[in-house]
Amino acid sequence: MKKLGLLILLFTSILTSCGSDDDTPNGNEQNNSELIGKWVQISLSQNGETITLTECEKRSTIEFDVQSYTEISIAPVNTDCQVDFEDNGTWQVNGDQLTLTYIEEGEEVVETSSFKVVEDTLTLNYAEEGFTEERSFKKS
Repeated sequence: MKKLGLLILLFTSILTSCGSDDDTPNGNEQNNSELIGKWVQISLSQNGETITLTECEKRSTIEFDVQSYTEISIAPVNTDCQVDFEDNGTWQVNGDQLTLTYIEEGEEVVETSSFKVVEDTLTLNYAEEGFTEERSFKKS
């Protein structure tokens, strides 16, 4: 009887040790690791038209850690550069789709964009109701 109990325990241990190793919180480990770090905005286009960034706007960043992100938009105000907005939230990758979730004015906001990372450049493409935006960032 003891041998049967040991065999069952051994078999159960083997089965549980062969489970999935998907411990990454956002699903796609390869794409996740590409995003981790701080990125500085280098270009912007809206509806296919290139927008010239000011020196202040070129200081805007998005930073990803394992489970959360912070986006800081810098804009010129008079002769100074000031924070236009700061979003803090969570992110998730599904294939080439990046979903950012944050709270704005007490409401949960969910934004999904396609993305790609080529070498040290991150490109985000948003499309919503006839509006498109492409933003590119360099890893800092």
